[in-house]
Amino acid sequence: MHARLFVLPNVFLLATCAVQPAPEASVEADRGAALYAHHCAVCHGPRGDADTLAADLLRPRPTAFRQALFKLVSTQNGMPTEADVVQTLRRGMPGSTMMSWSWMPESDLQLLAHEVRRLAVRGRAESIHRTAAIAGRKLTMEQATATAERQLLPGAPVDVGQPAAPTPATLAEGERLYRLHCASCHGADGRGLPALGDWPTDGTWLLPRDFTAGYLRGAATHRDIACRIRAGMPGAHMPPTLLSTDETDALADYVRGLLPEGASDHHTQWRRTVRVPRSAALPVTDDDDAFAQVDAIRLPLAPLWWRPEACSEVLLRVAHDGNSIVVRLEWSDGSRDDLAQPDGSMGDGAAIQFARAVDPPLFAMGSRDQPVNVWRWHAFDPKETAGMTDLVAPNRGLPHRGLDVQIGSPLPDPRAESIQLGGVQTVSGNTGTGLPLQVQASWHSGRWTATFRRSLRARDEREVDLTSPGPVLFALAVWDGRIDKHAGSKAITTWHVLELQR
Repeated sequence: MHARLFVLPNVFLLATCAVQPAPEASVEADRGAALYAHHCAVCHGPRGDADTLAADLLRPRPTAFRQALFKLVSTQNGMPTEADVVQTLRRGMPGSTMMSWSWMPESDLQLLAHEVRRLAVRGRAESIHRTAAIAGRKLTMEQATATAERQLLPGAPVDVGQPAAPTPATLAEGERLYRLHCASCHGADGRGLPALGDWPTDGTWLLPRDFTAGYLRGAATHRDIACRIRAGMPGAHMPPTLLSTDETDALADYVRGLLPEGASDHHTQWRRTVRVPRSAALPVTDDDDAFAQVDAIRLPLAPLWWRPEACSEVLLRVAHDGNSIVVRLEWSDGSRDDLAQPDGSMGDGAAIQFARAVDPPLFAMGSRDQPVNVWRWHAFDPKETAGMTDLVAPNRGLPHRGLDVQIGSPLPDPRAESIQLGGVQTVSGNTGTGLPLQVQASWHSGRWTATFRRSLRARDEREVDLTSPGPVLFALAVWDGRIDKHAGSKAITTWHVLELQR
């Protein structure tokens, strides 16, 4: 066996030809690890354990790859193929905070899939090695890794049949099979059984999906639904269903019939490009007729803590005149939460996050080397009303009416500011120290409207300068004060692209 010296920048590695990977493979592995660290580790953990601060705030909890339990698989042994993992990355997983990464090059998606598999193999190998040590068996880590590799190899594909036009007979058979195998979790009408959300699980809080609302973990094609029927979803506690090919076809047809039109993509967090033409004049805040002439773009929201009553979409309208920009957000909220309450919960609110980076981390709210600019509005800030609720009726045994935090009152006005964030750890320190921001918000008939207005030119280095050429990325967030009890509980979009046409 001959030794070879590989020379890399500032590193000298002495390795044998038998075990040293090709330089190209090493470079690809390094890039896959870097992509994972940048985009995925904040939720799934640097080692794939899903043990991060962000993961603790999310329901459903992110997948722990080291457990090798994946949700979307197409094989008889429940191990995903590379195509399965790439498809999950490309589409994301509606009903959770897993966004679509379809904007990434296919080569990067494949490298991410390789890294996810590496973490799964590593986790299984360490478990095998630890079990052997407890049992007193001699087993090297290399031997444990080889065993893990074999165990995690994808098995034979499941038989998903062929799509065909459903007939009354096949739909009747599909309904019979649905009631037999599916209704106990998903309900007879496909809306899911909310009580199952209280079942003890591994902490992932996997509520059966409401098909009729379009919250589908995978796509709605015949093949994708048939795969979920035949292979199950190991990471979602859904067992495989042993059916014949004809039975699979009938059940898949019936399930597809429960789905509303466009359900497959309705809640998927695709990245959109919003092109905004230059206007001769901007609509004034209270001119609803003028805003009605501005294109409304529907953007799906992903609640960080998923609940059926959480807001699932926001309407975006943007206009600019070359000097200033106006952004109007509209979203459903059944209760107007702009009164301070004794529990100190959040009020309603909205925020817009801007970044000039090509691929900024979303959940981290920027980083030290890639800060983001956030425009935020809240009906009130609980910190500013701390102690004031002790002075009102409850202490005198009278019904509590809350504190009205409105303009002109002796209490703080609704908070609107433009701040810079360089990571989650900077949020508390920077909140309340930003530049003043012009925001007009109103609630009517179960809907909030918040209109942000600002000059395109940045006022200082903390803001993104919108006069600079090229696109800028933006993401949205809304808070529902009735159910969001702290700033980390909200509904968000993925990054979208804003192009201001000059």
